[in-house]
Amino acid sequence: MYLETERLIIRSLEPGDEEAFIDMASDGSLGDIFGDWGDCRKWMNSWIREALDLDRADDPHGEYLAYAITEKSRGILLGSVGCSRYQDLGQVGVTFFIGSPHRGKGYAPEAVAAYAGYFFTRYGVQKLIATVREDNAASRKAIEKAGFLPADTRMYRDINDAVEKPYVFYALYSHGLGRILYSWGLQEQKVEQIYDTAWQVGAGHVLKVYREPEALERNLKMLQLLSGQNLPVARVVPTKDGSLSVSRDSACYFLTEKLPGSPVTQPSRSTIRLMGQVIARLHRAFRECEPSDVWDNSLLGEMNGWVRDSMEADGWHYISREAYTQTISDLAKLYGQLPVQLIHRDIHFGNFLFAEGVFSGYIDFDLSQRNIRIFDLCYFLLGLLAEEDSSLTEEDWFLYLKDLFEGYESVLELTSGEKEAVPCVMECIELLFTAYFANEKDQACARNAMELYGFVRHHIDRILNSLRLP
Repeated sequence: MYLETERLIIRSLEPGDEEAFIDMASDGSLGDIFGDWGDCRKWMNSWIREALDLDRADDPHGEYLAYAITEKSRGILLGSVGCSRYQDLGQVGVTFFIGSPHRGKGYAPEAVAAYAGYFFTRYGVQKLIATVREDNAASRKAIEKAGFLPADTRMYRDINDAVEKPYVFYALYSHGLGRILYSWGLQEQKVEQIYDTAWQVGAGHVLKVYREPEALERNLKMLQLLSGQNLPVARVVPTKDGSLSVSRDSACYFLTEKLPGSPVTQPSRSTIRLMGQVIARLHRAFRECEPSDVWDNSLLGEMNGWVRDSMEADGWHYISREAYTQTISDLAKLYGQLPVQLIHRDIHFGNFLFAEGVFSGYIDFDLSQRNIRIFDLCYFLLGLLAEEDSSLTEEDWFLYLKDLFEGYESVLELTSGEKEAVPCVMECIELLFTAYFANEKDQACARNAMELYGFVRHHIDRILNSLRLP
């Protein structure tokens, strides 16, 4: 085993290490580990050999694993770190010590944190515990600095104790979210990452993380408002102290109950029609509960603002200034007659759940804002075209276009102006994506967005005909 940190090397034990360990024990500071230092000289060689045998077996559920901690710059042996199987607890715990001449320099937490990361990666174990006597303030400080969370304090008799003593029990979790989940008392639950910013916790909860507090607050507000409209949205779970979120290390977290169902992966025409109804019900609820402090955005404003600026900064690489100006002029002529309200702004199948063909829940309101209502429908349809692994044909897409709008209008009627604006709004959405990807230096995705822009522009008449417009 070999592991490096900024200052340390953690490695397998070697013949010859015994003298350094005996020297460490000679001042009596390792009595809890080695007993009387005179006795330890008698068995240290055999312990090194045993540790090497266990190292070769490499089983964290065996008796123990022990490794040397050395200072990288000078090669001095500082102590040991590893793990031990707690037979009485049925768990694996971290073990460590630092020789007294080397204490107070932060070596222990550095070594323990590095070994814990190695342990989780190598063995696939979710939890690593630690037990520290309550009166051992230095070791408690070290283990907490390494990221371990206190879980319990109780009387316990460790392997070298003659009688029970007060111990603090600690735990560290492979997912790195133990300190966060502790706020809900769920640190023991199995955690599975389901999205870049979300984890399933146990069988019944989902944890989400945000880097921007405003986005978290926006999502929380939407969930609370829509819950009041009796829509199927996830219920927010308060922490043990009643808070709705937890902040740590420049990130914010909140927990919800897990909704039943999963995103659709193979849509049908009936699913698309149902999706139209689902979007309409969401729009109706948004309209009835729209707060006054919602993010007020404008597609036309974006097109005349940062999108244009990005295209210009890129030297009009993807579209000519004239073609861009014409598209924005077309949008401006129609924009004043387009209904504006609170919308989802990120409608795709990943944010809508279905269980056995029945809609079961809305998720993710991170981008919710006031904007033109028709944006959501156009965005969803373009997303179907943009999926890389989709077998969707052009003919299918035009059928889906018709089905989506029919489903929507079975719940809410669209204006003729909205239908007339569909091709232009679609064009602007793809220009928006082109500018975004150009800013991200992602030329492939920017080109793909421009291809969809060209597709829409080429099929304006067919899109309007599908919406029964001349």
